[in-house]
Amino acid sequence: MPRKVIIMLFAFLLAVAATAVTAHAETLSWNAVTTYTDGSYIGSATVTYQAYWSTSSNLTNLRTLGSSGTSRSRTFNVDSAGMPKGSTVYFTTKATVGGVDSALSSSFSWNVPAATPKVPSAPGNLRMN
Repeated sequence: MPRKVIIMLFAFLLAVAATAVTAHAETLSWNAVTTYTDGSYIGSATVTYQAYWSTSSNLTNLRTLGSSGTSRSRTFNVDSAGMPKGSTVYFTTKATVGGVDSALSSSFSWNVPAATPKVPSAPGNLRMN
């Protein structure tokens, strides 16, 4: 087989493999924190958020979900985050204002989609020899 054909075939197979492993992005979001625990308004102070997940409903062994920032959502990939497929995970967040952290939010449970097996294509080009 000519070298050019082999290279093109290899590139095609890499493209197919990359498409097969591309995971769906999920997004967790929450409401903005606008007050302190005493009820006073935060005003123009910068509020940053950190999201976490755990396989425990008690929120033990929290794992960070993305980086901290001012956005009120986190987009993540189940595989990259290391979430076990077919199980339930629990999300929580905290807010930080002026270096002071809030308590963790109430947890939100979510069922991680189970792995979907790859199904082969049906045979084609049936014929009598």
